[in-house]
Amino acid sequence: MRDNIRILYVDMPIGYKAFTMPKDDFYTIYLNSRYCLEQNITSLEHELAHIKNGDYDKYCPVDLLEFYSHNGNMG
Repeated sequence: MRDNIRILYVDMPIGYKAFTMPKDDFYTIYLNSRYCLEQNITSLEHELAHIKNGDYDKYCPVDLLEFYSHNGNMG
């Protein structure tokens, strides 16, 4: 796992559970403060899996990235 991860809790509209912004090999994970602890843990694990898998190093539209993340390996 990478050492360069920051986690922030921010007020976002319902429907946005979490997202990650990579910049210069540093990752900021934003978790929606409107969701419960259990959902934020699930969302954090999901975002960390993207980082661990190197998904942000791949050139791929985010919707397609999410599809493969939930339905199979990108190869």
